[in-house]
Amino acid sequence: MHTLANDPTLGIVDNDPLVASAIRSLLVETCAPIQILWTATSAEQALDAMRDSSQRPQAMLTDIAMPGMDGAELARHVKEQYPDIAIIGISAFLDSENEKAHGAPWSDAFYAIIPKEIPTIQLVRIIGKAIGNGEVASWTGKSTESMRLSGKELQIIASYANGFTTSAIARQLNVSEASVKTYARRAFEKLHAHSRAEAVATCVRNGWI
Repeated sequence: MHTLANDPTLGIVDNDPLVASAIRSLLVETCAPIQILWTATSAEQALDAMRDSSQRPQAMLTDIAMPGMDGAELARHVKEQYPDIAIIGISAFLDSENEKAHGAPWSDAFYAIIPKEIPTIQLVRIIGKAIGNGEVASWTGKSTESMRLSGKELQIIASYANGFTTSAIARQLNVSEASVKTYARRAFEKLHAHSRAEAVATCVRNGWI
């Protein structure tokens, strides 16, 4: 793991624990210069974590649409209590209806609001800009080269992303199901992924599929 004591600190909030875990894994496995202090699956959990001064990150990444206290309300609370924390919203629904629903406070509380599928390099750079760290803001992400998949491995992960089953992919590629599973396993190892969902998320966020 790359993170050092002087790396910028980050808290991640998403009501889907798999998404929060996937974001954390992507940042860790790409050796992003970010120290992740915690992940939370609710706004309340995030606020509880930050009551400890040692757990107050320089930046917080939060989902917008969450049950109970949503990301917009969380951002307002954090800005009132800890104005130095840069808050970045993530959403799968960046459209005019979202903006109408939340109104001006929704955008005013955030440094930026970005799509969940944003490539990891862009995410890291936005975090760097949000906290005024030029080195992080210009991160090149060269370490992701070690995660590059072969054409066949990438094709299989892309097929899983599109909802194809292992047997369907085997028929499509005219190979055995065992071969598909072997390619997928190699891809998982390169991506440090523990599931298809994690592998797909890594490839999407790096802009590979």
